[in-house]
Amino acid sequence: MRFLNVGTEKKLNKSIREVHEFADEVIRARKKELSSYSGENKRRLSDLLTVFMGLKDDEGKLYSDKFLRDICVNFILAGRDTSSVALSWFFWLLEKNPAVKDKIFSEICGIVGERDESNMGEDRGSVVFRPEEVRKMEYLQAALSEALRLYPSVPVDIKEVIEDEVFPDGTVLQKGEKVFYAIYAMGRMETIWGKDCKEFKPERWLKDGRFMSKSAYKFTTFNGGPRLCIGKDFAYFQMKFVGASIIYNYQVKMVENYPVVPRLALTMYMKYGLKVTLNRRT
Repeated sequence: MRFLNVGTEKKLNKSIREVHEFADEVIRARKKELSSYSGENKRRLSDLLTVFMGLKDDEGKLYSDKFLRDICVNFILAGRDTSSVALSWFFWLLEKNPAVKDKIFSEICGIVGERDESNMGEDRGSVVFRPEEVRKMEYLQAALSEALRLYPSVPVDIKEVIEDEVFPDGTVLQKGEKVFYAIYAMGRMETIWGKDCKEFKPERWLKDGRFMSKSAYKFTTFNGGPRLCIGKDFAYFQMKFVGASIIYNYQVKMVENYPVVPRLALTMYMKYGLKVTLNRRT
């Protein structure tokens, strides 16, 4: 089908072409925007695409449009669904564990309370969290990590062996073979996480009140080694910012008796989505 460009392969080619056209247009628009700016205005454009546009390769040349396009597509595909899926399971778990939600809310209120009154804005709803404030949200990061342990955005991953290798336990791997590992199952294994492995317990990530990350070979949600997700820190920041903004401003209530079940795909969606009501906090 790929050779003849028919059926699902034809549909895939069309979809890839549309994604590439979208990314190319984003790059053209940003280059045009950059060319019209100068000085301080130009420095204010600090998104990831602009940063990569200013970098050079090993030969000292600016990266090609194709490279920039691949960067765009990578972040669009890797960052959009995974973060939204993670936040959906996170809020569902908070509904089932109200004590955790209360602790997160208290942590956020404490951080906001450290602000000067002159910087509070006109009212509670105008609060926009600053990067340094997001970094202080230790318990929130622990709760998000615990949600990702139990409900990883990518439940199963695959690696292909590029050359003959032997695992530490003696397993022989030959070039071209594939290795499957179940991130979802690993997050619920008693031999890895202890007897309370099925409990939603953010405290397992804390030491003296500070968030402590786990080994990437124990907590495999973001991969590990040379394949460690390059967007890991960005994803945490994004999820903490969105999660804190919603929790601080709204009371989130799940719709009663609404079915919440996973739909297994490349990412672990909620089959019917997450239906909630939002009530602004007074």
